[in-house]
Amino acid sequence: MSFSERSRTSADGNAEAEVLLPPSTIYAEPKDRWNLVFLIFNFLGIASLLPWNSVTTAKNYFDYKLRNVTLPPNVPYNDPNAATELQRMFESYLSVSAMLSNLVFMFLAVAFVRNISLNVRMVSSLVIIIVIFIFTVVLVAVDSDSWQYEFFVVTLVSSAIMVGMTAVVTGSMFGLSCLFPPKYTRSAMTGQALGGTLTSVTNILALWGGDSPKASAFGYFLSATLISFLALLVYLSLYRLRYSKFYLVNQDDNKILDINEDIPNYTSLVSQRQYFSSILKKVWPYGLTVGLVFYVTLACFPGLTSIIKSVHYQPGDPWTDKYFSPVVCFLMFNFGDLLGRFCTTWVHWPRNGQGALLIIMAVLRVVYIPLLMMCHIDSGSNSYLKNLLNNDAWPIALILTLGLTNGYLGTLSMMYGPSHVAIEQAEGAGMVMTFSMVLGLALGALSSLAIVKYI
Repeated sequence: MSFSERSRTSADGNAEAEVLLPPSTIYAEPKDRWNLVFLIFNFLGIASLLPWNSVTTAKNYFDYKLRNVTLPPNVPYNDPNAATELQRMFESYLSVSAMLSNLVFMFLAVAFVRNISLNVRMVSSLVIIIVIFIFTVVLVAVDSDSWQYEFFVVTLVSSAIMVGMTAVVTGSMFGLSCLFPPKYTRSAMTGQALGGTLTSVTNILALWGGDSPKASAFGYFLSATLISFLALLVYLSLYRLRYSKFYLVNQDDNKILDINEDIPNYTSLVSQRQYFSSILKKVWPYGLTVGLVFYVTLACFPGLTSIIKSVHYQPGDPWTDKYFSPVVCFLMFNFGDLLGRFCTTWVHWPRNGQGALLIIMAVLRVVYIPLLMMCHIDSGSNSYLKNLLNNDAWPIALILTLGLTNGYLGTLSMMYGPSHVAIEQAEGAGMVMTFSMVLGLALGALSSLAIVKYI
């Protein structure tokens, strides 16, 4: 029995079903005035990845904090030949701790999707992210030269917690978007890519402006704090807008029971195992596609793509030494990713229902791994594949299309999957799809470590 049915007793004493139509079938759907709800999901998408992007973009800041403080003034703090053990270990430890935290918290979010309300998950996670970033902003101004190891540990722990909370926000956001028409899931996906593109542009502008590492990091972290706070406000505003309330009132069990206490809560009718097994039977092709897409992407980006150098590399050269990697590796990928997600506004091929074709297309992307290994890699590489594609046009084209296919196939799958389940399972389907994405990211990151080590 769904929330739209209840038992009643007929005149002869026999129980019979009375159909209770949800509000969406009784009242005409209101308009999303000025596309406010659409823009809110877009902004939530930006905010869901910005915390992690701000931490990874601030590499120079962490190199400065973990530098050898006894270096002479003429030796740069980020000179590879003078790197400290903490500088060398930081990115690897940060990636592993973030990956594990992301996976664990996303699993917990899926497992308790029916036990912890959406409001509690979203609000508490965003508040914790805001608090962590306030703490991080304060640390920028603190002299940690005398306790670098403690700073190293504190940063890894706080980043892991922040990434975990970001996973909960991301999963809850996509679960929420699945209660709306598919274009709202696309809006959230596009927002994520837009956030990555803006971060890449910001990093290039910081390099061009010659800001100090502490000044740049202060700007990154303060911006992330403000945007996270705004994300909290715009999320809460969804419950005050007529258009979003039209969809949310049908899905919030508490509100349904307020309307009619005789209607049983859906979570009390179906066990946890039945709930998720029913979802997986219907969305598995799309969940598998998402996992494969992001597995290949993380196996290549940024670990493999960031060690590709210009064929014309010259130490100290503005383009080949300073800007090549930020532009070709990061900006090209994020721009392609944004373009791919945006293209799903008009192009829907493969069509919904062609899950097998989506899986095949996702598997074919594996070819990016050997192709990128053939580009101009640092001369220290031992791979026989290196430098076979010895022209700067190759990494530009490959990284751009890597992002394009990531955004296009990932967004189509995230839009299609939840459309195959009953409306009562829509949020759970969104969470399952997001978990598939996170699992693909985690496995891809592990593969990236092995690929880079092999090279």
